[in-house]
Amino acid sequence: MSETINLIIGILLGVLGAAINNFGIVLQKRQVNIKIDIENIEENSLKLTNFLKDPLWILGILGQTILYLPFLIFAMDLIGVTLLQPISNSGITFLVAGLILLIGERIKRSEIFGIIILIFGVITVALGNVIGDITLGSFLSYNSIISFWIFFFIIIILSIISIVFILTNKKTQLAFLGFLSGLFYALVSISLQIFILALFELSSPLSILILILGIMGALIGTILGIYTTQEAFKKGQAINIIPFSQISMNIIPILAGIFVFGQVILAPIFFWIGVISIIIAASLLARFQK
Repeated sequence: MSETINLIIGILLGVLGAAINNFGIVLQKRQVNIKIDIENIEENSLKLTNFLKDPLWILGILGQTILYLPFLIFAMDLIGVTLLQPISNSGITFLVAGLILLIGERIKRSEIFGIIILIFGVITVALGNVIGDITLGSFLSYNSIISFWIFFFIIIILSIISIVFILTNKKTQLAFLGFLSGLFYALVSISLQIFILALFELSSPLSILILILGIMGALIGTILGIYTTQEAFKKGQAINIIPFSQISMNIIPILAGIFVFGQVILAPIFFWIGVISIIIAASLLARFQK
């Protein structure tokens, strides 16, 4: 019974945190649009310094980083990164609602269908029944450490490839900006899972070092994620960008949860149907033009 309660609480905390996170994205995009459309600042001239005195933009940043963090930490402790990451996709429904109501972005029928598939995917992933206690000891095993560095270098390689496409191909620039921001936030998710392991096992000799590494990874990933997201927002609608970030933001932490942190999927058919549904939904929600 306690495991079921933990699962329910973890999912609810994950959804609530995702809602706060995505509302923060909506506020940021709203203020970027105001700078471009109302204050007539050219897209290429916009810098982060243009927003440092904007209270709504700052609130958006806080929502995407600090305000949702407690929900994320407690949810991750209860259900782990493998399950939490796809569950967090439910937040895109709040994102779409905010983009339509507060910013006036338009949505097509195919994108409505994409949202329905996305919700189906989140529910199906939850039915995958992910189990396995994540401990600092299991993370510090030889196989887990090797797997961690493999994932770290995969993120670096994919980031370099994305940057090359961003700089050389304008047609796919928006998609790869979204994908790149998702990579950075994937680093945040993995780093926070490491941080949580050390936080709840401070008696371990290496816990302080792991704690610091987790904080550094989360901080670097957040800064780079915010920067790439703002660059993407200057070039197109948020509803075109977020689906691509959702792909990298979710698939990498899910795989890390399995291969690095040792979680087990008892019903893999449900789980992977859900993951594939999320990817299909992302493609339906994606548009390349402004």
